[in-house]
Amino acid sequence: MAIEALKKLTIISPKDSNRRLIKAINRLGMMEVIDTKDLFDENAAFKNYEASMEDVDEFLLKIDFILNFTNIFYPEQESFIKSLTPLPLVTTQKEIDAVLNEYDLEERYRYACELDEVYRRSERVIGEIENELKELEPISDLSFDLTGFFTLAHVNLVLGYVPRKNLPLIDPDHRTWARVAWEEAPAPSSSTATQERTRMFFAFLKDDAEEVRKALASVEFDEIQLPKHREKFSDHITGLKEDLGRYRDQVAEIAEKVRPLVVGRKSGEDRRALLILKAYWTNVRNEHVASMKGVHGKWVHILKGYIRARDAEIFTAAISKEFPESVITMEDPAPDDDVPVSISLPHLFKPIQLLTEMFGLPYYRSFDPTPFMQLNFYVFFGICFSDVGYGLMLAAMGAYLNTKTRIYKGVNNLSRILLYGGISTVIFGALMGSWFGDLYKPEYLGQGNILSVLQQRFIVIDPMEKTVISLMAALGIGVLNQFFGIMLRMYGAIRRRDMLGAFSDGICWIATLTGLLMIAGKIFGDIPPGIFNTGLWLFTAGAIGLILTQGRNIKNPFGKIIAGFVSLYGIIGSYGITAFIGDILSYCRLLALGLTTSIVAMAFNLLAGMLRDIPYIGMFLFVVMLVGGHAFNFLISALGAFVHSMRLLFVEFFGRFYEGGARPFQPLGFDSPMFVMKKTGE
Repeated sequence: MAIEALKKLTIISPKDSNRRLIKAINRLGMMEVIDTKDLFDENAAFKNYEASMEDVDEFLLKIDFILNFTNIFYPEQESFIKSLTPLPLVTTQKEIDAVLNEYDLEERYRYACELDEVYRRSERVIGEIENELKELEPISDLSFDLTGFFTLAHVNLVLGYVPRKNLPLIDPDHRTWARVAWEEAPAPSSSTATQERTRMFFAFLKDDAEEVRKALASVEFDEIQLPKHREKFSDHITGLKEDLGRYRDQVAEIAEKVRPLVVGRKSGEDRRALLILKAYWTNVRNEHVASMKGVHGKWVHILKGYIRARDAEIFTAAISKEFPESVITMEDPAPDDDVPVSISLPHLFKPIQLLTEMFGLPYYRSFDPTPFMQLNFYVFFGICFSDVGYGLMLAAMGAYLNTKTRIYKGVNNLSRILLYGGISTVIFGALMGSWFGDLYKPEYLGQGNILSVLQQRFIVIDPMEKTVISLMAALGIGVLNQFFGIMLRMYGAIRRRDMLGAFSDGICWIATLTGLLMIAGKIFGDIPPGIFNTGLWLFTAGAIGLILTQGRNIKNPFGKIIAGFVSLYGIIGSYGITAFIGDILSYCRLLALGLTTSIVAMAFNLLAGMLRDIPYIGMFLFVVMLVGGHAFNFLISALGAFVHSMRLLFVEFFGRFYEGGARPFQPLGFDSPMFVMKKTGE
């Protein structure tokens, strides 16, 4: 059974043993602590345990501050495996103890704060200087100061841009423009502003300012805001650039001072120490949170939670030995309990559990679909990718990642999916005759090459030549998968002892759809009358059963029949004929993606063959095109095969029987998606 049996347990212990008990539970890593405050009235003698987390949160804030600050200068370098997915930090109790004893967090935090203050101040000044230089860029070529601009008593001087198309609108004979003096101040030829705009000075009396500014607006004048300093622009800009260089040097010096916070005695040593401290204090915080979920009276403390049935004996023995005064009771979860889910699978089946978790975990009293989607996924993936060469590449990648990620459960499952998917791809690629597309042809590798021999030996059907037969095979796979989903719905109903549901949502639909397929055979081909008649009887019997049972939850008898008729279409009820037809057609993507992989590979082979005829460098270009083209096709086609195989499961398969959304079983302990403690002997 993939969904593990859980026990609901209650631990009653002396009040003063609460902290020690929580630590013991955390060390064992077997019990998920749940909130018990809802079990008692507000006025009851039992109250929630209160634990202060200020000190713990302060430690975590300091650690995060140092990590974030050091990442500004020295971002953590990611390996190829870590770039695929986040990896947890793996440590040991010995390493944790060493870091706690040797790492001076307070001293490093103080040092980081001092550097951060200087860095923030320098960055702020650098930003201000860069903004001022950007503002001065339009007038950086002017060689005079601005003293005269701000000392005139009766005249305004403005500088700005006028679109070239509007220059004819500045008419000296016009009444307003007659009271304005202007002069063009050409910008440097390198400036982009000179292409469509002209830089110009305008002078006018302050008494005419309002009228002149309206005229300037009419020609779309864009005024340049001039700085208030009196020195020459060139001198001021030179000074700003010197200041900018000085502050940037200061930032570089800070980066060197930050290095000890990251490197330590060995590369990455101090960063790892910080991450270990973060793991430790996060674990301590989780202990405090768990302790607050319990309640206490004057003399005793009560904790409730869940534990795997297989761990119950070991857990009880360990707690009873360490806390002989405690009382432990266990019971099966009640029907209305929010029971978490723990899944246990054979090693071979575990990789596909990753897909189930992506969709949502099954509820505790249902069943895990993971064992029932093993064959489906790998068959779908193999058909979509279907190329021997690409399959060997994917299997090699999966095998390599598998050897490197054994301690990382999630990533290791993904690597094994790639490995098994690569094996499936090799099998279906050989059956469909695709070896790096058509690279086996004599025009690429010569007459009698090994790929040609293997291709001829293993090919069963070429989808390029027998497309219709291949399409019918894909649709046939879809029919089988749909019926499999309906049978799993029956299985789930039988597990719940819902025999009527198994009959109406299972047997009736199988009979109806089987009869429909037999009848369709008469439409699309010549079939024996006996098969047609059998299909007609099956369809009729199944449809009658559906009409009588699909509205079984409706009280009105007339409404039951109407609902039954409507359910045949698929608007209400567990399924529908239109849903069946639509889902079956979705399996055409198996053929479509398989053909796409082969066609794109053949296109790159063709391009490479054309390049090979170029004198001198033809063979080099031939190899480059083959390697680059097939690498591109490998990545794109593998992604497409993975996504569409999941879609055929999540949409066209899970929709027939599965409902996910349960919460995972999360026992109190050090291990988490971020941190893992290596056990003795691992």
